[in-house]
Amino acid sequence: MSEIDPNARREVNNSLINSGSAAVGQMVDTGNSSVQKRQRNKEEKEKREAAARAAKQKADAAKGGASG
Repeated sequence: MSEIDPNARREVNNSLINSGSAAVGQMVDTGNSSVQKRQRNKEEKEKREAAARAAKQKADAAKGGASG
């Protein structure tokens, strides 16, 4: 099952309940920002990898055309 200490969960829940709505909103905003940043980083990585693959294919094609 879960390896998280139930007391730790209870403490976090109590802290959230006792904090103001602004603090909760800030945590939600921070979480959303992190998700968006990870998505942007993933998309940028995929673009870099696709460009590298295309460059490699082009170089391989040039080698094949020159030797053939």
